Amino acid sequence: MTRHKVLEMASLACLKELYSKVQPAVDWDEFTKENKNYSNKYKAWERYYKLSKKEFLTEEELKEFSVYPNEWKGKSIRDCIGPAPYEFYYLPQEVFKEITDSYVEAYCIDSQQNLLDIIDILKNYCLSPIKDSYVKESDGKTRRGYVHPDNVKKTVKSLLQAFYLDSDCDSSYVSDELVKIFFEFLDDAGKFYCWNRDLNAFNTAVYLGPSPYSNKETVINNWKNYRNRDITIDDSLYIEED
Repeated sequence: MTRHKVLEMASLACLKELYSKVQPAVDWDEFTKENKNYSNKYKAWERYYKLSKKEFLTEEELKEFSVYPNEWKGKSIRDCIGPAPYEFYYLPQEVFKEITDSYVEAYCIDSQQNLLDIIDILKNYCLSPIKDSYVKESDGKTRRGYVHPDNVKKTVKSLLQAFYLDSDCDSSYVSDELVKIFFEFLDDAGKFYCWNRDLNAFNTAVYLGPSPYSNKETVINNWKNYRNRDITIDDSLYIEED
């Protein structure tokens, strides 16, 4: 299974859990139907708006334009098709964050930062290696200290030997070109992970996707103004008992 597929599964599972906690309650399958219908209406309105701005329409475009509701003329998209479905369902921000954070942790989505730390440690050690040094001081006691080997390249070559070459091979066989490639490889790895792509992909799917609204008053007003229904929201349902 690809990492992309894993992230899709994580974001979908997260959204399902988010909607299991919303007010008013909604079935996930019903919500996805709502979302699909809204998406189709949105695309239709975009097409209508594009045609309405054209100075001249072809015969086919005139025929297409005639099927759109007359009530859409001169109105905004919100007035024509209403708010997006997720704007009708409330979830407190702190609950939203608690759930999304749990999925980030469960699916190791933020683990790339650890990789960046490892890459930095490896690069820094190769460029400025440190070794233990036990020094006998004037009082006769031996104390632990640290020394920087003079030959940095030799240390890097020894590291490459341990990684890629047979343990019996002399590190002098490791060429300067291989040392250069090794550092280029570390740079490429750092560049690849620097944007934390997994976390960005997950956040885009959840935070910028059809996630529940955290503005309670907006949700209440949307139901009243667009669905002709008065609803109440009980925040005490989200308070955990000690």
